[in-house]
Amino acid sequence: METILAFLAVVISASLVITRLGPFLSLILASIAFGLLSGMGGEMLEYISSGLSRIFSSLALVVFCGALMAEYLRRTEGMDRIVFDLRRLTGKIQMVSGAAGYLLSLPAMCSITAYMILEPVVKGLAEKAGSDANRYLFMTAACSIISFNLIYPSPVMITLASELSAEPSDLLRHSIPISLILFAFCYLLMRHMFPGVEVQGVQNPPPRMKSTRAWIPLLVPLGMMLLGSFYLPAAVLARPDMALLMGAMICLWLERGMAQEMVHAASRRSGVILLDLCGAGAFGYVIAESGLAGEIYQMGQFLPSLLLPFILSALLQLAIGSRVVTAAVSCQILAGYPLPPVTLALLIASGAGAFILPYVTDPYFWLIKRSTKASMMQMVRGYTLPLSLLGLASFMLAGLSSLIWPQI
Repeated sequence: METILAFLAVVISASLVITRLGPFLSLILASIAFGLLSGMGGEMLEYISSGLSRIFSSLALVVFCGALMAEYLRRTEGMDRIVFDLRRLTGKIQMVSGAAGYLLSLPAMCSITAYMILEPVVKGLAEKAGSDANRYLFMTAACSIISFNLIYPSPVMITLASELSAEPSDLLRHSIPISLILFAFCYLLMRHMFPGVEVQGVQNPPPRMKSTRAWIPLLVPLGMMLLGSFYLPAAVLARPDMALLMGAMICLWLERGMAQEMVHAASRRSGVILLDLCGAGAFGYVIAESGLAGEIYQMGQFLPSLLLPFILSALLQLAIGSRVVTAAVSCQILAGYPLPPVTLALLIASGAGAFILPYVTDPYFWLIKRSTKASMMQMVRGYTLPLSLLGLASFMLAGLSSLIWPQI
């Protein structure tokens, strides 16, 4: 009980200062405070170092390559071309803005980065169509979170796969259908929350960049991972670092004149992301070594086995506000929990902590509020409430998936 009280006190304190000090410093201080309160000695610093190094070694190359690919799309007409191609499939701006967020969040390795790249594009589409941009920006944000939370090799899913020993191919087999169902549900939900005639928009002249130059850096890594997942002699290609490195090299080759500038910009962006991820790794590792999991198991024995991971990660999301932090800490606490790895990963990533209750501790909340100039009530209506409903839906889908395929 003392460890649980220490955990609650530290999480509440971290949630109060995380918006001022940033996730990395807040989580390092939280790691130290929790270690001291739970009775750890000098080994606490070793746990912090181990947590930092484990996250950096597994995600450094992935995050950097994703940031470089996002920089390529930002500096060229790549994003405009992708949006144009999507609009050829459907003229509905809301559908296009959601699909763009869903797709770009994967190579960017960060839903916030994807939103920042797409914000001017979505606003431009809405302005030319004479429509309110906020309804489309909320759709972009929600759909970027759907793929960021659910589709391997996002940082959320890489963390869960490695910590819970879940097979990436099994995760993809279950998470892709769930994410597509959530995408359709999100589209219907946003149309209900923002009623009115769906604007088709105007058809602009096509960008000068060809479709192949825009799409190939995204399609090649995806193809490598699919090939490596189903053809064992090419298994090395399924590694996200190898696949995204190839995508990044293609970007540098296609824009050789801007290669140095793109590398510098990607280094700065990925450095900030990696610091936050490493802070999550340190906090999670200290928690994992504290014995907190055993106490949580005892307290949660009266709950159904599927419900405890949901409630735990939902509370962490509300307190900490970071999806990757929530996933990392949740899987550290729940390591060894009596559920199949894929089911547990889906419950953490799609069922609860990745969606439920994103509010003032969520950095994405404030970014969207600034870009849309929405009030707090509008943010709750357009961001917090829709994502929470998506979380409930994904929890039910994760539970249904475990019943249909109990072998996972």
